[in-house]
Amino acid sequence: MAATENIKLIKTSFQQANFTVDQGYFYTFDNQQDNLLQKTDDGNTSFSYPFDTLLANTSADAVRSAEFDGVYFWSLQNATNLTIRRWKIDNYVCKLQQTFEYTDSGSHTYDSTAFSVEHYHTQLSSAVVSGAMNIYFDDYWDDTTLMNFTTTSGAGLTIHLGPNANGEEEDVEVTATISGGVTISGATTQYAHAEDAPIHFYTYLWVFNNYDGISNATGALYKFDAYTGDYITRYAGGAYSAVNAATFYNVDSFPTYGIVDTLAYVKGTNTLFINIGAVGASLPYYGSMVMENIKLDEAAVITIYDICMDNQNIYRLQETPDGTATIWTYYSYLLSSLDAFVTSISLAAYPAIIAANTVATTGIVAIVKDQFLQPIIGRTVYFTEDDSVGVVVPGTDPTDGDGKAETTYTSGNTAREVKITAVVEQV
Repeated sequence: MAATENIKLIKTSFQQANFTVDQGYFYTFDNQQDNLLQKTDDGNTSFSYPFDTLLANTSADAVRSAEFDGVYFWSLQNATNLTIRRWKIDNYVCKLQQTFEYTDSGSHTYDSTAFSVEHYHTQLSSAVVSGAMNIYFDDYWDDTTLMNFTTTSGAGLTIHLGPNANGEEEDVEVTATISGGVTISGATTQYAHAEDAPIHFYTYLWVFNNYDGISNATGALYKFDAYTGDYITRYAGGAYSAVNAATFYNVDSFPTYGIVDTLAYVKGTNTLFINIGAVGASLPYYGSMVMENIKLDEAAVITIYDICMDNQNIYRLQETPDGTATIWTYYSYLLSSLDAFVTSISLAAYPAIIAANTVATTGIVAIVKDQFLQPIIGRTVYFTEDDSVGVVVPGTDPTDGDGKAETTYTSGNTAREVKITAVVEQV
C-alpha cells in the first residue's frame, strides 16, 4: 500500500513521532506548541489542548510514544530518566494527573521508545443510581484475577464511570465481586449513570526496554503498577529489544483463543500479540501479523514509530512514501486491518517431476493463509495450467480447515516445464 501525506505530524529534532487514535481523531503530544493536538485524517488540526505542565522543548525530552485508555492520555519520554505521564482533558486543557520517573541504578538501566497501558472497556448492564454500592456491567465481572487487582499500595481496582448525560464522571474502587458486577468501597456513587454507559479501567504499564536489568545483551519487557508506578517484574528476551511501537487492544483475530485483550508490538515486519495474562517465567503469544513495511528493494524494513488500533483498523505511524529515502517533511499513517484477508497462497506439486506420457499424474496443493498466518477456510481456489495437452482436474476446489485446496494434474506428451497457477479471490 502506498503511503500518502495525511495527518502530517511534524518532523524536527524537538518533535518525535507519537500518536494515538480515538473515535476517528488522531492525537499527538507536540513539544514545540506545548499542546495535545487533535487532528483529522487529512492533517487538519481540529483542536488543540494546552498543557497545564509544559513539556521540555528539547530533542532528548520529546514524547516518543503516546497511548489513550478511554479516559486518560499517557506519554513516554526518555531523556536522562525514563518518564511516563498520565494526562486528562479537563475544561479544554490537558492536565497532568501523575508522573512516574525511572532513574538508572545499579539494578536497572532504562532505554525505551515504546510502551502501553493495560486497559479495559465495557458498559453498564443496568442503570446506576446516585448512592449505589453495587455496579453491574457486561464484561470482565467474572474475571476474578482482573477484578481482584490490587495496587502495590494496597488499593483495589479503580473503575471509571461516565461521563453521563450531564457530563458527570467519577472513579469508584472495587472491594469485592458479585454475580454480574462488583461492590465498591467507602462512599457510594455520586452520580446516576444510565444503562449501557461506558466503563473504563486500567491496571499495568508495559515498557519495552533495551536493557534487561543493566545488561544490554538482550532486552526486557518491564511491568509496572499503573497507579503507583512501582516495578512489578520483567520478562527478558531479544524480541523486546529495539521496539518502537506498541499498543494494547481487544482483538478477535485468532480463532483458537476467541476475543482476547492483548499487548501488541511491532518487531521488524510483524506485529506480535502477547498473552500478558499467562503465568510463568515467560509470556506466550496469541499470534503474529504480517505488516506491509518493506522498502521497494523488498529487503530493508521501514520503521514504524508508533501504532494504535481503533475498531478493526490498525494505524501505523511511518515516514517515507515508499521507503527509498527520507524525503517527506512529515510523519503520516498507513492502514492495516484486524479483519482477516488473503495475504499468501503457496503452491506445490507432489511429485514435482512426472513422465510426459499423458498418463502420469501429480497432486497439486495450494495453501491459502491470512495476515496472521491462519488458514483461510471455505475459499474457492481456481487452478489453471499453460500446457495445451496436460489437464488440471478439477479446475476449482474450496479450501479445507487447513487452508488447503487440491487438484490433480495429468501430464501432456512433451517434456517441458509446466506452469500451474492457483488464484483465490478476496471476499
